[in-house]
Amino acid sequence: MRVLFVSHMATRSGAPLLLLWLLRWLMEHECGIDPAVVLLSDGPLRPEFEALAPTTSWSQPLFQPLLARLAARLGGGQPSSPAGLLEAAVKRHQPDLIYLNTLVLGQHLKGLSADSARPACLSHVHELETTLATMSSPEAVARQLALSSEVVACAAGVRQSLHHHHGLPLDRCSVIPEFVPFSAPGQTLAAEPLVPLEGDARDPGLKRLEIALENGTFVFGFAGQAIARKGFDLLPQLVRECERVFAGTSFLAVWLGAAPAQEEVIVAQRDLRLLQLEHRALLLPPMPTGIDVIRRYAVHGLLSREDPYPVVALEAAVAAVPTVCFHNGGGIADFVADGCGVAVDYLDLRAFAAALHQLSNDPETRRRLGERSQAKVLQKSSIDGVAPQLLASMERAVAAGARRG
Repeated sequence: MRVLFVSHMATRSGAPLLLLWLLRWLMEHECGIDPAVVLLSDGPLRPEFEALAPTTSWSQPLFQPLLARLAARLGGGQPSSPAGLLEAAVKRHQPDLIYLNTLVLGQHLKGLSADSARPACLSHVHELETTLATMSSPEAVARQLALSSEVVACAAGVRQSLHHHHGLPLDRCSVIPEFVPFSAPGQTLAAEPLVPLEGDARDPGLKRLEIALENGTFVFGFAGQAIARKGFDLLPQLVRECERVFAGTSFLAVWLGAAPAQEEVIVAQRDLRLLQLEHRALLLPPMPTGIDVIRRYAVHGLLSREDPYPVVALEAAVAAVPTVCFHNGGGIADFVADGCGVAVDYLDLRAFAAALHQLSNDPETRRRLGERSQAKVLQKSSIDGVAPQLLASMERAVAAGARRG
């Protein structure tokens, strides 16, 4: 089965990482997949995709010279847009299936005709409505769903949202959970010794983290894009609440994924400085050693306003680190509901700080919550359990495409 895997990004974030892990599993298990990859935005994961399959990525500037654009349109140059890149890849690879790894790709699919000659399409949806509203449009979402003979949602709430907001019949969408690239406790990082993090001169923050841990400071942390949907703007306010609740007890709040030049990060640094709380927070840039940072947290926090089923919380669970999150913030609230973490009222930062403080004083509860979360993630979200389900969905999509033809 020839499959063209399409990712909107190549960042070290949820959906692209899931696609990379899935592709790696398919190759290791010799599932009869002949893969190719299209990355509609270049990024640090590109070399890892290239090691697995022929990979094309969009890395040209947004605004190109007029002659280059004209040459591309006349077929005499490189594609002039991500949509053109995808269309060229479809013609070159002649796939049986196009695996669309998010539901924000509809704007790039105008070149795919709706006739019976086109390849089958599968849409793997990791987004709730806020993300779709900001990264796509109703027309583009409708186009992608119409082209997809198989739709997979990462959580029941995503499936229900597609039905409510976009009229997708429930029987057209299956729910397959997000996953981690582990299947047994022996594969996880939790049991491995903590070796010193290897920072460089540009990032002294890792050394600061190590010193805090050596001094017995209670370290809790977050990981993800520094954007409002992830609740990054709430971090200075949470640190202020923690300063009140912890009442002089040492703590350090870490956010992994805060690019220094990003406007939101600059504003947060200013807030922390004006609040005189810079010593209580550590903003780390995105880095390939993300899991090595996360497993150093005593507690993982999730300030997301909306997050369908964030992989970072599953990675924390793999390392037996429990999560504190908001009710109504997404699927992880369901994950922690049966003794795998703590959920507090939506946007109640005082309650969030109180939960962190309580866990800081109760290592036995932290251990129990962490062990339960690790057992649950390996039982329900291991790659060996989930990847065969996704492979079966791919095969169903191709079969449906053949019936259409």
